[in-house]
Parts: sequence; C-alpha cells; structure tokens
Amino acid sequence: MTTLITSDKFRIVASSTESPIGRATSEAAAERARRSPAYRHARDEYARIRELRKANPVAAHLRERRFELGLTQQQVAKAAGTSHTAISRLEKGTHTPQLETLRRIAAVLDEELIICFQRNEDGQVEREYAALVAA
Repeated sequence: MTTLITSDKFRIVASSTESPIGRATSEAAAERARRSPAYRHARDEYARIRELRKANPVAAHLRERRFELGLTQQQVAKAAGTSHTAISRLEKGTHTPQLETLRRIAAVLDEELIICFQRNEDGQVEREYAALVAA
C-alpha cells in the first residue's frame, strides 16, 4: 500500500500502478495510444529500441537519436556519406561499421563519438577517453 497526501488528508492507494486519481497508468497509456497514432508510433518505436539495447547498445542509441531528431535512415546515410543499407544493418545490430563511419554518423546526429580505453591497474579500473575527430 502507498500513502499519498491529498489536501492535508491521507489516502491509501492499493497499487503503485494506480494514479492518485484512481486510474491505472496502463489504462491512461492505452487510451492515449487509442487516440493518437503519433503516440502509438513513438511507444512502439521505443519498445523496439529497449529490446535492441539488450543486444546492441550502440545500435539502439543511434536508432533512438535518429528517431528523436526525426531523421530517416536515408537522410542519415546521405549526410554521413554511406548507404541506406549500412544504416539499416547498423540499427538492426547486424553490422559493425568502421570507426570513421561511426564518427560521421554520430556527427550527423549532432553527437561526438568518444572511445574509452580501460585497464586494471593493481585492482583499480583506469579509464581514458578520447574523442574521434575528423582527419
């Protein structure tokens, strides 16, 4: 049970999935999805990204960022100087691009590609980061 404060009075809520006004959040989300195709599309896309993140965090990040910017795979490919097929395979997690290609894609997505070197030194983890810059 969760206790919520409402107008100087306590009230008991049966479940943490229930909102203070008594409507389950899943019901509200379902209603929003029913009314809004854009909401439904975004919800479904983020669900796919969450699943992809389990297998390939880099691919999931690039796909999510492209979605946030409202860019198509074709637009990213053209601006990064690569093929639509390469972007599609990268976002599916079935292709690992060269670092230079990944740097160009990151630049199109208004991000900077940072790599990390990690080693264990006397039981301590040491990390060194480096930004990949255009040659």
